[in-house]
Amino acid sequence: MAHAEKLAEEVKVLTARIHDLESALSSRDGASHPLLQGRDSQRDEIDALYEKGLNDVSDAIGSLSIGSDGQAKYYGETAGSEYFGSLLPVIQEERPKDLDLPLEILDLVNAFPLGMKDCNYSKFIFAPYLPTQERAMYLAELYYQNTAWMYDPIVQQDFVMNILTPLYFAPGFTTLNTIHAHKLAVFFMAMGDGVLYDSSPDSAYLSEQYHALAQAAISIEPLLIEATSATVQALFMMFRFIYNSDRKSNEARWILAGLCGRIAQSVNRDSSGWNLNSEELQRRRRLFWELYTHDAWTSIVNGRPPALMIQHTDCRFPDDLDPMVKPTGEVEFGWHAWKFRYSASCLSISIQHIFTTRAPNYKALLDLDKKIRKFPVAHHLLSPIETSEPGRAWSSNRVHALQQYCVVCERESNLLYIHRSYFAQAIQGQSRNPLQHMYAPSVLATYRSACRLISSLRGLNVSHPNIAAATWFFWSGIFSSCVVLGALVVESPSCSLSQDALILLNQTIPFYDEGSRRCRPANTLPMLHKLRDRANHSFSAFTATGQSLPDDRPCADPDAPDELAVLGGRKSVINKKASSHSPSSNDSHQNLSASYLYGDGSDSGSSPPASHDSGSGSGGDALMDYYDDLGTSGLSPTYQAVTIPDGQTHNGYDLSLGDMSPQSAQQYVQPQTPSYSMQQPRGQVQQMYTTPNVQSVHPSFQAISVDQALAPMGYAFSATQDQTQDDIWRNFVREFGLEHI
Repeated sequence: MAHAEKLAEEVKVLTARIHDLESALSSRDGASHPLLQGRDSQRDEIDALYEKGLNDVSDAIGSLSIGSDGQAKYYGETAGSEYFGSLLPVIQEERPKDLDLPLEILDLVNAFPLGMKDCNYSKFIFAPYLPTQERAMYLAELYYQNTAWMYDPIVQQDFVMNILTPLYFAPGFTTLNTIHAHKLAVFFMAMGDGVLYDSSPDSAYLSEQYHALAQAAISIEPLLIEATSATVQALFMMFRFIYNSDRKSNEARWILAGLCGRIAQSVNRDSSGWNLNSEELQRRRRLFWELYTHDAWTSIVNGRPPALMIQHTDCRFPDDLDPMVKPTGEVEFGWHAWKFRYSASCLSISIQHIFTTRAPNYKALLDLDKKIRKFPVAHHLLSPIETSEPGRAWSSNRVHALQQYCVVCERESNLLYIHRSYFAQAIQGQSRNPLQHMYAPSVLATYRSACRLISSLRGLNVSHPNIAAATWFFWSGIFSSCVVLGALVVESPSCSLSQDALILLNQTIPFYDEGSRRCRPANTLPMLHKLRDRANHSFSAFTATGQSLPDDRPCADPDAPDELAVLGGRKSVINKKASSHSPSSNDSHQNLSASYLYGDGSDSGSSPPASHDSGSGSGGDALMDYYDDLGTSGLSPTYQAVTIPDGQTHNGYDLSLGDMSPQSAQQYVQPQTPSYSMQQPRGQVQQMYTTPNVQSVHPSFQAISVDQALAPMGYAFSATQDQTQDDIWRNFVREFGLEHI
């Protein structure tokens, strides 16, 4: 500090000395002295560079809600549309929770997450709340069947061997002597998540009680003093539990996930050099990639920067414990192994693209789009986008079918989120025919992703009725798709896509109503109803007059936020008060084939949309290029057909993913620790980890290149900058007046 102060003082003295010398030269020689020439032009160049930096800064500021006492809530550009609804004024209903727990446990719950500094309580206060062994096995099975299929921070064999077995080491007898309190928290979270899917009438009450017990178990051993892999596992399961049980608690999930990321700092470095046993090594690798995947995706959905960056890790991928062996003997990645690699290759780049303070050029967006669409998918994870599709079918296995749709949902939602601000600019900038706008590829990409998300979930629901009733992640994509379809019709009813968009919107809202009742936020359905009414009015008016009419939404309160703008992601500051068809013949109408909208793009023989205005800038060429690329980029290219670029971490670690083929990787030596299977009688053991898939073990990421040099710190916060991509989308949706529900 003293050294820095000394340097600052020297700089100040030297700066003053330079000014004195310039003044002396100027008084003697005027402005003719060589040392005095060019000063103003240099300063002008610096000022111009500064102003250019302001204009180049990304528009992705987002929406900010400010309460009467200064409380603030922020969501960025890519946030899921339903999250912006929480920025709008709503009546908060407090839900008192009487969990029938003793005062000592409630003290520990209130001390969560940091715990009690001086704790005099013992783990044995939890003994009365342990279920019987049979009940525990049943609830754990429900957890793994209904929750862990998507994110699995502790594999089932690990849970049985290291948590259930120590707790129930003899029939009819339980003990807490041999288990750490944070492992006990993992146990309670598995029970709480599992009981959510039990048919008993008190399942909701019991799930909240188990959640509270898990919080208390964390607090009894303060995480500031000690934290283990079990600590991260328990916290991970907690914010996933909150996601599954309470749709209104997004802030609690976000903060808890951030805390989890901080505690997990050590697992982002590969542990092979620390001489850990193979079981712990695999546990830490799996835990990191589950956490990274969740953090990356939720950062995109919330429009907020992530806690973990792939440039800061050299953690290898864990073994693939559920590979698919084809009749030919070929081995394909299982869901979790694919998920980790997609996160490393695609989500990591999406994050860089979305959260950079300098808006990347449009070509960078299209390159990212291509990378996402061409990322390989194992054949067994492919699903039919339409009702029937040759060579593809929904799995009869419930969990596998959910994972099939999750692949579609991750890819298409990713594309929808990165394109939709450009989509908004296109349908506003050239509402008569946005397919002639320079951002026409984003119009097609956004519309296509919305159609595919809806069609695919309908197909899943036919094969497995109500299978997605409690999975909000799926319905969030449907909600955002409806917002896109409605916005297209309201803003650009003359677009050739609008009629089909309106039909699909009218069909999808009842589907959303019926399917998402168990998990949706309460205000989302009224928002969609209002959007549907406005879309129908807009298209009817256009059909009758042949002209697009200005939106005439009611505006009883001119200061009220436009909900569709907020839902869409535009820049908004919302001050909360305290509680007390026939198209016109001269229009251009491109007809998009069903294979383009719903298929995987492999039908290269389908006709691309025709542009009737070749002189309208680069929109027509960009649209043709994008469509042509879709014609050769199948959803399921062979592994060898895709080249994953090498990547270097910030610190120079080689993160090359290499060949995506499982046959190209290293074999992991199996641990010898035995484990009780949840499906086996006691006394029968199996290996802790089943035979893993041979696979690539290094992650990969690709940096997003930015043409301009980075601006000095602070540019992104200037009030004079142009709108960001985030602002564009949010303000676009605000104009639709959904606040009047």
